Amino acid sequence: MGFRLMPLLAAFLSLALLAPNSQTRQARAQEAPVYLALGDSLAVGVGASNPSTLGYVARAYGSLRTSERYGQSGLEVINLSVAGATSSDLVAAGGQLDLAIDEIASRSGNGTAGDEVEIISVDIGGNDLLSLVAPGSPCLESASVEPCRAAFGDVLSAIQNNLADALARLRVTAPEAIIVVVDLYNPYSGTGDLREAIAELGVGQANGVISAVTADPNLRLRTVAIGQLFSGRGGQWVAPDGIHPNDNGHAVIAEAVLAAVDSREPAIPDDLLSVSPGATAPAMDTSAEEDASTNGDGVPTGLFAGAITVAFLAAIAVSGAYFVASGRR
Repeated sequence: MGFRLMPLLAAFLSLALLAPNSQTRQARAQEAPVYLALGDSLAVGVGASNPSTLGYVARAYGSLRTSERYGQSGLEVINLSVAGATSSDLVAAGGQLDLAIDEIASRSGNGTAGDEVEIISVDIGGNDLLSLVAPGSPCLESASVEPCRAAFGDVLSAIQNNLADALARLRVTAPEAIIVVVDLYNPYSGTGDLREAIAELGVGQANGVISAVTADPNLRLRTVAIGQLFSGRGGQWVAPDGIHPNDNGHAVIAEAVLAAVDSREPAIPDDLLSVSPGATAPAMDTSAEEDASTNGDGVPTGLFAGAITVAFLAAIAVSGAYFVASGRR
């Protein structure tokens, strides 16, 4: 009988020895540092064939989690981004920024070491520009350039003020975190599309505003110049909706975010560069059925295709001097 009990006793002893290890692994998972993502449909992963795994946030997280930096400690991702979000939505009460600050504060003040938010990425502003071609915009309702130019100035001012507010609050709440800011790109760049030059003006102005915010040395930010990386490659890295990145585009953004985290230059894989710049962009269906669809940010694609010329022709008259003269920031 005693011999029969020996295997049973050994099993119980094994479980007793394994239990602490299991609890330790669980504790380590709970104490893992966090990558926090804020933004719009780009951070959600719209345009990727599988946004939850092939969007740029998911890709960046996957690489970070298995990197030398986090291979032992582990890493958690919290993606607060919302498709269609504007810079005003980002800072609205109860919005992404408030949720992010609550998350950061709760982790830094819970008495548990190792679970702090260490990396934050932010992409915002694209939907602010798209508001110029949304129903109700003066760029659609008026044949005059002046109302549209004023609306464009308001959009740039909103991006600048809201982004500056968001980043300042994030930096105060997470003084040691790596904060990465992703700028905008021209989806038509290199395609030869008639909208290429016009969109370049609008995106260029918005990126100038983003650069002005991120240049503040007190914020200690790391920027991701997606506009430069996508220059001439809209036909390669943009999804069939004509606006969002495709799988390759998200891979490029993810690599640029990782490079910013590591303080290095992006290393774009050769297979993503294999198609020469200037390739034809995906054709956009202009049928009535397509006009009724949306681009993932709640803006009808037909409106974007038909009205972007009006909106960004007005932007030609807008320059950095506009903000200096009007006192806007």
